[in-house]
Formats: sequence, C-alpha cells, structure tokens
Amino acid sequence: MSQPNLARHYDIKYAADATDEAPTPLSLDQPLPTDRFSAAVAELPRRLPKDADILELGAGNGLMAQSLLAGGVSIGSYTLGDLSAARMAGLRRNFTDSRFRFVQTDAEHPSATVQGPFDAVLMLALIEHLVDPLRAMIDIRSLLKPGGFVYLDTPNLAKWTRRAKLALGYFPSTASTNEGLTTYDGREVDLYDEGHLHYFTYRSLELMLTRRCGFSRVVRTGYYMGPRLIDARVGTRLARWRPTMFSEVACFAYA
Repeated sequence: MSQPNLARHYDIKYAADATDEAPTPLSLDQPLPTDRFSAAVAELPRRLPKDADILELGAGNGLMAQSLLAGGVSIGSYTLGDLSAARMAGLRRNFTDSRFRFVQTDAEHPSATVQGPFDAVLMLALIEHLVDPLRAMIDIRSLLKPGGFVYLDTPNLAKWTRRAKLALGYFPSTASTNEGLTTYDGREVDLYDEGHLHYFTYRSLELMLTRRCGFSRVVRTGYYMGPRLIDARVGTRLARWRPTMFSEVACFAYA
C-alpha cells in the first residue's frame, strides 16, 4: 500500500483528533503500569537528560508530550511528528508552549523533514506499522545525539497469550480480533490487523537494531498488560522478571 493511502486511512480513523481537546496527562508515578503509555511515562523521566531535545514520531493526540510536560520533566524542545494531517491539526491547536515544534512526517524517512540531533526519539506503537522498519531505524539512528536513545514499544509476538493462540492454531493478531479481520469494537477492519505489518519479539528487534541499524545496545524494560485473571502486582513482577514472556516489547536502543 502506498504512503498516501496509509495517510488517508489514518486521517479517517483519527479524524476526531483534529478537534478534540488536549488529553488529560498521566501521572509519572506509575508503580504498576498496565499499558504502553503509563509504562513509558514511568521509565522516561529518569533516563532523559536535563533540557532534553525530544522527537516523538507517531505522536497521536499528544498524550506522551502532555504527560511529560505536566509532570515537570526538563524539556529543551519537543518535536511532535505524525503522518496524519488530522492529528497534526489537533496537536498544533492544543500545544501552544514555545518548546513544541510540529512536523507532518513519514516515519519511514523522517530525516527528510526533521532536523536533529535529538537526545531521545519516542516511538510508541509505531514500528509495527512501517513498511521498511530496518531502513527506517537506520534513518532514525542518524537523528540522535551521541549517547541518545530511541524508546520503542511494540506488540510482543512471543507473549504468553499469543504463544497459547499459536499452539491452538490461531493467528495471534496484535491490534484486532478474529485473526486480524475485526476491530475491537466489532467492525470489519480497513487494513489487515489494523495496519500492523511486522511482528517482533524482544530478540528479533534487538538483533535488527544492533546488527543492522547501528545501535550500540538495547536495554529491556517490562510491564504487564494482559488478562485480568492475573493481579496487576503479580503481573508486573512476572513482566519484570521475564519480559520476553509476559510483557509487550518495550526497550531503549542507544546510539
């Protein structure tokens, strides 16, 4: 599928973001994070340098930026980037602090429209949507300052719930139900598995980043997002003990 068609899909899907109010910020105190955003705001403040220059690709409605700013994280500049024009319109309307910058950019090749360098690049629920993640991550690596990092979060194909589905002969779709054909609210999908094009494990992503994309090391983090039959405290312990089995892929890739 061409990039214009992908952009059109996301403009339709996220049309409401153009006029919605700014999201309510998350607390940075997240001892038991249970989703990608709460996990990110729990980890990022202690890893970001003072007056950090940040680029967020696939910035969505700005929840990450709003949470970090409201939580008092020291920010030098924060560039919000997204492929969707609807989302960019909402970001420009809701974020008026002078530290924010805006760029409608294609994460396949952001250096064409974004000028670095940055201390951190944030990519939550994005890399699985890229047509060519290998070359995209090489390009994104070029935007980092020495010692900078990319924070990535993506579904973990090897999580225990998906291993169970595979064992039973079902495709473990990561953004939909009915083996990639039905959205969570019961509609037929427009893109198969809601546009997830690639599926990663911790190991596969780490090998790609270090062996092919120029990153020096990858640091794993873990959080529990799964069936409620497991208590959040128990799930968090499991995710931190063995993220490859009990967590979605969440990691810091350092330049």
